[in-house]
Order: sequence, then C-alpha cells, then structure tokens
Amino acid sequence: MSLNEMLAAIPTLSFAERQLVIRQAMEADEELTPEEIAILDARLKEFRPGSGGGIPAESLKAEVMQRLRPR
Repeated sequence: MSLNEMLAAIPTLSFAERQLVIRQAMEADEELTPEEIAILDARLKEFRPGSGGGIPAESLKAEVMQRLRPR
C-alpha cells in the first residue's frame, strides 16, 4: 500500500482506529536528544518572551501520551 493510499484510508477509520494509528506512529518516533530538547525549549522562550517559558518538552510529550492512552 502506498503512502497516498494509506492517507486516503484515514478518513474511513473509526475514531478508535485513528487514535491507534496516531499512538503507534508516536511510539515509533525516536526520542529527542537532550540537545534537541534544549533547542526547542530555547526557541519557545524566544517565541513567547515574558510568558514563563512554557513547559519542558518531556512534560508536553508525557501529557500527549497520557491523552492518547485507551481509557
């Protein structure tokens, strides 16, 4: 199955099936290196000066993964 065929099939999936696809895709991604996390955190602070700097990348990833877990 080609990428275009897979993308075309996504709208036909149920909500639970789409969540599973997303969860598996996220789990297949490699972890960010400490250097990459530091770059993202620095860019966030530059993007929103005076806003407290946002949240660390690891906290954001943990929150997203928690929301994607089956209930």
